[in-house]
Amino acid sequence: MNARDARDARVNAVPELALELLGIEPEPFAAAPTLNLRIGLRRPDGGPVQCVLLTTTVTIAAARRGYEPAERDRLERRLGAAALSGDPPNESPDAPPGGLLWARIGVTVPTFRGATEVTVALPCGHDMQVAADRYLRALSGGEIPLDLAFDGTVFYPGEDGVLRTAQLPCRHRTTGELSVAVWRSLVDRYYGAVRWLRLDEDRFDRLAAYRARRAHTSFDDTVDELLRAAEDLHDDTEPDDTGAVLRDSALSPEMASRPEEGGPWTP
Repeated sequence: MNARDARDARVNAVPELALELLGIEPEPFAAAPTLNLRIGLRRPDGGPVQCVLLTTTVTIAAARRGYEPAERDRLERRLGAAALSGDPPNESPDAPPGGLLWARIGVTVPTFRGATEVTVALPCGHDMQVAADRYLRALSGGEIPLDLAFDGTVFYPGEDGVLRTAQLPCRHRTTGELSVAVWRSLVDRYYGAVRWLRLDEDRFDRLAAYRARRAHTSFDDTVDELLRAAEDLHDDTEPDDTGAVLRDSALSPEMASRPEEGGPWTP
């Protein structure tokens, strides 16, 4: 490399960026419960950055905190023992080992020189089929350890005036903590004591039809009746001589006559 090439490489080198979590605050005016992650970006040499297409991966570092016996029991029932062993179930390969993926959020950081701050909106869902939501609901209090990983594309002007792009290196990571009380207060403000459960269309239609036949005033009453029937079945039935389970005696006459709907009572 000659002297001119070395100068060009130095002039147009990819700028170093430092990223850190400055704070976590509830968003007061969102349509759904949202936490604002305040992310600080800094270019140490004080130079300009045209923009950054930033993606933040938020995971819960479940293995980094201790648990009370009641919390441990709830977590093992909802997530399995692996949730506390440092290898909980992940819904995405982007989550690091020992982490429960919460969200991947994209945001555009506008032009700045030297340093700036950007808000990343972290949705606080209410879906009990998502491991992170089940984990959060199982906690009584304390702090939630978080890992944040950043990736994306940085646009910056070279000293020759040409706009250049580069990928953020994978080493951009930081940690933080979120109070369980803050999360719970935010979610309860929107949902109260209600929990959401997703069903596919076929199962929902069957449940709605059963509710109509039984003249229940709410789906809570419908689920209560189904659960009581299932609990009675497990408590009161025994296998017969061939190993078959005597189910029909535990069912209502209506359900016993509908074998295609006997599935929910199968032990």
